[in-house]
Amino acid sequence: MRMTQTGLGEVGKNSLNRSALLLALIWTLGFLALGFWETAKIRGNALALATAEARANFFKDSAFRLWATGHGRIYVPVSAMHQPDPYMAHIPERDLTSPSGLRLTLINPATMVRQMDEHFSSLYGVAGRITSLHPLRPDNAPDAWERRALARFEQGEEEVFEFSDMEGKPHLRLMRPLKVEPGCLLCHGHQGWILGGIGGAVGVALPMAGYLAIQQETSRRVLGIFATLWLLGILVIIVRYRQMAKQQEAQYQIVTRLTRSEARKASILDAALDCIISIDGAGRIQEFNPAAERVFGYRRAEVMGCDLAEMLIPEDKRERHREGMRRLQQEGALSALGQRFEVSALHAAGHSFPVELFITQDDLGPDPIFTAFLRDLTSAQEMERKLSHQASHDALTDLFNRREFERRVQRLLDETQGEHCLLYMDLDQFKLVNDTSGHVAGDELLRQLSQVLKNTVRLSDTLARLGGDEFGVLLEYCTPRAAQRVAEAVLKAVESFHFFWEDRRYTVGISIGLVPIRGSETFTEIMSAADAACYAAKEHGRNRIQIYSPNDRELARRREEMDWVERIKRGLEENRFLLYRQAIVALKEEVPGKPLRYEFLVRLQDRDLLTPGAFLAPAERYGLMPAIDRWVVRNACAWLAAHPDELSLLDFASINLSGHTLCDENFGDCVIRALDSFAIPPEKICFEITETAAVSNLQVASRLIGRLKRLGYRFALDDFGSGMASFGYLKNLPVDFLKIDGTFVRDMFNDPIDLAMVRSINDIAQVLGKRTIAEFVESEAIKDELQKLGVDFVQGFAISRPEPLP
Repeated sequence: MRMTQTGLGEVGKNSLNRSALLLALIWTLGFLALGFWETAKIRGNALALATAEARANFFKDSAFRLWATGHGRIYVPVSAMHQPDPYMAHIPERDLTSPSGLRLTLINPATMVRQMDEHFSSLYGVAGRITSLHPLRPDNAPDAWERRALARFEQGEEEVFEFSDMEGKPHLRLMRPLKVEPGCLLCHGHQGWILGGIGGAVGVALPMAGYLAIQQETSRRVLGIFATLWLLGILVIIVRYRQMAKQQEAQYQIVTRLTRSEARKASILDAALDCIISIDGAGRIQEFNPAAERVFGYRRAEVMGCDLAEMLIPEDKRERHREGMRRLQQEGALSALGQRFEVSALHAAGHSFPVELFITQDDLGPDPIFTAFLRDLTSAQEMERKLSHQASHDALTDLFNRREFERRVQRLLDETQGEHCLLYMDLDQFKLVNDTSGHVAGDELLRQLSQVLKNTVRLSDTLARLGGDEFGVLLEYCTPRAAQRVAEAVLKAVESFHFFWEDRRYTVGISIGLVPIRGSETFTEIMSAADAACYAAKEHGRNRIQIYSPNDRELARRREEMDWVERIKRGLEENRFLLYRQAIVALKEEVPGKPLRYEFLVRLQDRDLLTPGAFLAPAERYGLMPAIDRWVVRNACAWLAAHPDELSLLDFASINLSGHTLCDENFGDCVIRALDSFAIPPEKICFEITETAAVSNLQVASRLIGRLKRLGYRFALDDFGSGMASFGYLKNLPVDFLKIDGTFVRDMFNDPIDLAMVRSINDIAQVLGKRTIAEFVESEAIKDELQKLGVDFVQGFAISRPEPLP
């Protein structure tokens, strides 16, 4: 029956669709045929009008010529408009003079028509053109189309017309033969023309743009009317079709509604991912879908008609369920309807599991049916637990992570009073494990050591991995003395820990910073103090405990330096560093054209504009100088590339390098990439390295200098004379300049030893073929004395103060 009803419905729909489509097709084809016919009619009318106008212009010109030739001779005064026609020089009495002395000359009909067109075209209309296979005037020679028309006239045709483009515009060209009249023989008799014969032809070229525009506009208007009528007809067909389709659909829906409802219910039950269980008012199971079979472990046949409570509800929850069913029978209402809540369900295997439950009531039949929609929450709760654990724990060690550690410290600061302490711990010699056995070994050491630490601290303490080889312990309600005992226990546990990897055995130490928490500090302040205390422990011998005290000057200095580290990092991240420059002037200029020489200097725009003296010490201590030096190299090259005029005048620009940068094996590649990307010639850059840094890292410095010098870079040894055994190391450092330490230069007039040092450094440099630069030149007198000593370049306040880049 179901298939029969569906088939009948489809047949009815198809029949209606075919009828509507056929009617629409007949209507459309009729209007298309009518449109083609009307368009052809409009085109024919336009052609007829154009042809009529062309013939009218032709007959006008022909009448004018016949009138002129009928008079035989027509003379006009000789003027600028009309001079004697050289092509009529063979005619006797071409030119005459009147008794009054007025000069007259003969004018032929073709010239008269041409002048009418030239001077009165707006009144005269379209002028004809006379042509012949043997024209008297070369201008009247026929073009290709006219030549074909003349040939057709010779064959007896009386008229030729055609549509063609002339100078890119559409024209109707019409031509008729020119019969020889008696008056024609005056000018053309010598050409052999015969009276009554064809002497040539007269043609008219009528512009069609106006006619085509009228034709197109008329066609658009007519087609627009047709389209509107067609659209109205289609709309009528559509409206009527929809009315009939609705009537047919209503009839079909009445017949098939019940069948579809049943099919939909069965499909939903079978495909639903959630469990769907229906019970009657007595609590007996009436529906149990495939999802419920999978979740509860029962087959549908096993539970149909059974008591829900006995089959699917845990024993301790059954009485509550039965009480609800009794209340339903008495009051006719169930309090759990329309609410979503979590309950426990009973599996066929006997264990309980969490589900989310939503109940609806169906009152369509004589007895109410209750349908429960259940979703197994076992996987969701397990996933939630895992995600919560991952969000608060370190993936490698399974300890709390830094985020959770910070949250717990902050909660302690916000909610509780009393004494608390924090341990900040950093492993000693951990890098040795990574470098010798690899990061896999390092990760395994951290995992094993984390268990050692976890077994050492108290159960109430929060142990976290803060990053790398750094750990933190939050000791709640713990005095500093008790915290120190915990820290000492950690020290002993780490000392006794041995890590074995392949055929190696490793031991590590741990430096601990202990900070009491009074409750008035912020998390950032506590961590800064703990970090400072931990670094102090490392500096005082490692593998020890350092208790932070705000009155400890060394720790206060360390904490201030740690603050500087954050300010320097923030300056690099936020691009707060600025470039300045200070001029270097030659005392005896050898390069023509007034070349530029200067040293790039760096400043930090923090709360104020800071000079290097404020931030270089902590930057050196905490290994940030390579990053600063890279910033200077990159930005100095970028500035020079952006100022090509400056670059063309530049002899060299100096950039300072720190000792840490000298030891960075990748720095040379960084320099080469920066100068290549900005197309800076290597000889324009001079790197300054301090004497102390060069001597302390002699082998590395020599290797870096040698590599870059081979590419064309220049080098200067800065603060020369202030280090140890300066002259002895000069032969091993292939530098181009020696920068004489400014402390000697500043006091050379007051201290004869300083003067002797400046003289000896300059003399040695001259012997070694190196040029000298004197720093701290603060007066003209010092500059003059340096010139007498033969120093090559000077730099200082007397020459130029540091200035921002323009």
